[in-house]
Order: sequence, then C-alpha cells, then structure tokens
Amino acid sequence: MRQYCGDLWRLTGPSDYAPEVTRCPLRYVLTDELLRACIELAYSEGAGLAGCLDLIHLPAERLWIEWNGATQREQIARMLPGNPAIGDVDSVHHGVLVSAHPGGRSGTWRTFWLPPAEPREPMLAAIETIIDLDGDALHGPAETLFDGSAVGVRDPRNRQVNETLRCASFQLDPVWQRYYTSVACTAAERAHVITGSVGAVAFDVPVLLALFLLLALPSALERVPTRSERLNAKRRRLGKPPLLAHIEVSCPVLCAAGGAHHGDELTTPRTAPRLHHVRGHIVRRRDVVFWRRSHWRGHLRLGCVRSRTATLRLPGTFVGPQGNPRNARSAGSQ
Repeated sequence: MRQYCGDLWRLTGPSDYAPEVTRCPLRYVLTDELLRACIELAYSEGAGLAGCLDLIHLPAERLWIEWNGATQREQIARMLPGNPAIGDVDSVHHGVLVSAHPGGRSGTWRTFWLPPAEPREPMLAAIETIIDLDGDALHGPAETLFDGSAVGVRDPRNRQVNETLRCASFQLDPVWQRYYTSVACTAAERAHVITGSVGAVAFDVPVLLALFLLLALPSALERVPTRSERLNAKRRRLGKPPLLAHIEVSCPVLCAAGGAHHGDELTTPRTAPRLHHVRGHIVRRRDVVFWRRSHWRGHLRLGCVRSRTATLRLPGTFVGPQGNPRNARSAGSQ
C-alpha cells in the first residue's frame, strides 16, 4: 500500500495465508439454513450461549469455515435490529481460519471476506481474534489497540452478547498495528479504525461458538464431503485453479422452518393468547441444553400454541425422569 506522501507499506494480506488454507486438513462450508440456526442460537435468551461455554471445544487445531456473507448480515440484522455496526463489512463470502491450542479450549482465528465489488479480491481483517473459553480474556482499553494490546468488546444493550464476548479479545496484526499507528494521527481517525476493525470480526464470535457447540453433538449436524474431481478436471482445462475439498454442513433438525400454522386446530382449556412472536431462548440442565428456537405463539382464530424445542445432548449422557441429565456410562467405566 502506498500513501500519498510516497511511503510504501507491505501489509499482511490473504496471500500470506493462502498456503495455510490450502493445506488446512479440515474445511467446512455452512449452508444458509445452518448459518441462520447458528445465529439464532448465538443470540438466544434464557441461559444463553455464555452459560454453555464449558461444553464448547474448538473442534480441530487447524480449521477453515466459510459461509454466505449476505445471509449472515440479514440474520444478524433481524436478531439485533438497529445495530449500525452490522453493515460495516459488505461481503459475498465470509471465511475464518481457526488455530486452536491442544485441548481445544483456546486459540486464535483470522477473518477473511470476499467483497461484492469487481475485481473480487479476497480481503483479510486487520484484527486477530483471541479465544479463551476457560476464563475471561485479558482486555485493555480500546485505545491500547494501537500499542499492540488486546482489547475487549462490550454491548451494554444486550446482556447475552456481553457475557459471550467475555471469552474473546481482539488484537491488531503487528504489521497493521504499525501502519495504523503511523497514519491514524487524530482521535477521530483512531476511533474510526477501532470501530471498523473490531466491528469486522466481533459478530463472528457468537456465531462460531454456537457452531462449535453443535459440532460437539454428533447427531445434530449432517456432514457431506464434496466430490469435485470432475469439476476440477474441467476447471484445469479452462486454466482455472481447482476447488479445495471441503465438507458441507447442514442441520436438518434445528433448521426446520418456523412460523405460524394458521390451519392447525388444537383445543385448549384456557383463553388462547393472541398470535405473537417469541424469541429463541436456551435452558441448560447440567450437560443437556434445551434450545427453544424462535417461534410463533398463539393463533389468529383459535389461539393455538405451536413451538419448536430441540434437546442438545452431549455424548455419554441421557435425560432421566423429570428431565434430569445423568451419565450414561456404568459406574465402573473410566
């Protein structure tokens, strides 16, 4: 990047990570339905995703995840109406390269996106996201971002998001940190850099944590490996780079369309409520998570109540009487 004064900067970009993405042993492409389900789960009420952090592990030491950027913006805007930071990054595709420490309870990730404007060149966020699921991440004041420190994000309007983001901190890439320290001279310019840089990555944290919670439940997701041999043979003949192998992940149970069923009739002994929308919420009992996805309650004519409840149970547990989770292993097992 060349400044108006003539200074030339070599900034960290997607090409620096291209070999890592190509060699990444595990790559997921999320369907739109699964992405919407993850966002809904991420911003659910009740116990909230923050109450389930001890159940979450980063699923691999190296992992690539990508999804539709427009679907993400649309769904987050529906869940968090009026939040101006949602539209900061206009992307066709969004991708995250995850690097986890052994044990899967901490790690970092870098965020990429493909803008809609031509020519479509991939972009890399200047911010690195740091995750620590075993405790509060170390947070400094926002201004210390320019000193190379990690900073936190808080949303005073949303307690659930605020609690979830306690495990995340954000740090400028060292090269970008030196660049922004040089060019952002005024307080207004620095505030703009902080807002834009952190806003480009902060919304990924709850979404990915929700995905990792679902990945811990083998029966919750369907994984379909892609076969691109024939397509790649044609792409090579045309001089195009081959597509990378990946796994398409969907969630047929949680992604069922929710909505009002005006034609269904169920009798009820009490006066039915008017039709209204109920936001999704989480209830946790030890190692069992009950997620009641957003649904319509009531009926236009008869007052019928319809809801959608999914039980997310970790392997090795079952639900006993009264819904109490118990360990499914025998007393002598280790």
